Amino acid sequence: MARAITWEASRRFCDRAKISMERICPELRIERLWTSTAYLSLRRLPAFVLGVLRLIASRARGNAVAWIQYVNLPDLIYVLLAKALGYETVVTPHLGLNWKSQRNSTLRTISRLILSRADRIALLSQTQESEISLPSNVQRSLIRTFLPPEVLEPISVPANTDKSELPSGELRLIHASRLSVAKGTFLMLDVCARLQAAGVTFSAQIVGSADEETRISLRESIEEKNLSEHVSLLGWATPEQLMGQLRNADVLVHLSQVDSYPLIVLEALASGTLPLALDLAGARSMISDYDGFLVSRLQPVEDAVTHLTTCTLADIRSRAAAHAGQVRADFAWPTAATLLLESLQPTRSPT
Repeated sequence: MARAITWEASRRFCDRAKISMERICPELRIERLWTSTAYLSLRRLPAFVLGVLRLIASRARGNAVAWIQYVNLPDLIYVLLAKALGYETVVTPHLGLNWKSQRNSTLRTISRLILSRADRIALLSQTQESEISLPSNVQRSLIRTFLPPEVLEPISVPANTDKSELPSGELRLIHASRLSVAKGTFLMLDVCARLQAAGVTFSAQIVGSADEETRISLRESIEEKNLSEHVSLLGWATPEQLMGQLRNADVLVHLSQVDSYPLIVLEALASGTLPLALDLAGARSMISDYDGFLVSRLQPVEDAVTHLTTCTLADIRSRAAAHAGQVRADFAWPTAATLLLESLQPTRSPT
């Protein structure tokens, strides 16, 4: 089986998928092939051509299935190429409603036409059916994402997420992402400002990488809103550090406008932290399955503050702890790997 990977997020996803599949099926041969389609340009064309040559060579070595990660439209070139080479072709989309390939009607049509050539589409979430323009003639299957191993490890404290040692009256918030306007980072500060004005005792951590311009803007906004005593602007965190930060928080504030399937919401739930997210399909599905708060896209700050000021801290912590173990069980790697292997089984009769 050959597979093509295009960007950092799906790189981690595919690394974990490879490890987990090899654990339950040691005889399986898996090759990682890089598409090099991100920000495709003349300067990047040689790397793209090299990826094409590697896919051809992989077919010559007898690999039969191409599992292609669809992040941007050029990735679909590999669908056509894989089909021409005789691969059984399975595509997993890593995109949603707000992506350019879906917002633009011409690109959406092109996407659907090329996807119609695939043998199967393996969806990360059932909600992608309503977000992505998918062809009706292609078989579907539902797989699961592969959460970081750190978040799936048993937590060595009572009740999995015991927060009894935290200040009893302090609401602890966290925002973790690539820091930007689209990811809801500045909305997080607006929420904090409103909580401060309402007299709520809270602290907040903002975790993630950002370009220098964004980081400067965030520092300035924190100063302007007089939030320095409440908000800590942290940098990038290792997976281990992030899991520790999530486990010590009460609520994840994730007001991203672009995440079709926000893994951080699942990571928070698995860590015993209640998510508060913008009402987009992926987050809505996760919170419906487990627990959390949804806020409208029209007034996210107002809705967030309402949730956080009408629920008691004890209730928030109790609700979060109730679902952590179930999330870790549902997304255990062996379970996810089994579903994926089933999706990668041939759909065509051998010739």
